[in-house]
Amino acid sequence: MSELSEKIGTAAGNAFKSGFNCGEAILQAFRTEGGLKIDDNTMRMVTAFGGGMGHARAVCGALVGSVMVISYFVGRTSPQEKPLPEVYPYSKEYHDLFVKEFGSSECKDLMPYEFNTREHLINCLKLVNRMGKFLAEYLESKGFLK
Repeated sequence: MSELSEKIGTAAGNAFKSGFNCGEAILQAFRTEGGLKIDDNTMRMVTAFGGGMGHARAVCGALVGSVMVISYFVGRTSPQEKPLPEVYPYSKEYHDLFVKEFGSSECKDLMPYEFNTREHLINCLKLVNRMGKFLAEYLESKGFLK
């Protein structure tokens, strides 16, 4: 584990503790410690994914935020820029690694507690910290983050 991945994990946990939800915390960590130029509108776009899409307990908001960060490096701004087969393998690979590491991509499996309870906050704080580190390590392994 690199010093940078450690810093990003800590920053993600701190962002969560300060009131950001899981998806926002991932973006905020890469915004502050990863040097990514993530604007306020992009931050707003991840907000509704917290709690597995607005407390629906569906796909993990931190995973959504993570894939948004991956897209920062491999995404496109027009269909002519690059074909999707060059982009999708990164998010698929990361999803599969995420499930292997954390056991699921679903909030309901990762966070079995009622929202806004002490147990929920402790559980998600630990997860968001680990997920920030995990994403940073993935990006470093691909040469996107140095």
